[in-house]
Amino acid sequence: MERYFFDVVGNEGPALDYTGRTLPTADEAYNVAELMALDLAVKQGDGVIGSTVTVSNTYGRKLFSIQVKESYLSGSSAT
Repeated sequence: MERYFFDVVGNEGPALDYTGRTLPTADEAYNVAELMALDLAVKQGDGVIGSTVTVSNTYGRKLFSIQVKESYLSGSSAT
């Protein structure tokens, strides 16, 4: 198990995760980051679109980033 840190970086500057989460694998951390990005898009909408959820390890090494994209779930119009 390793600790992963999930920072949200956007136009307003970074929102840093000082606590992190202990997860079994980097793949699991990637899944959590994807869910965070989707959650941000749905709950906060246009204000965070284009931001990224950046995942780092305990040594501060950036492992990957997930961009917060506009979600079809956050729109109010149906097709």
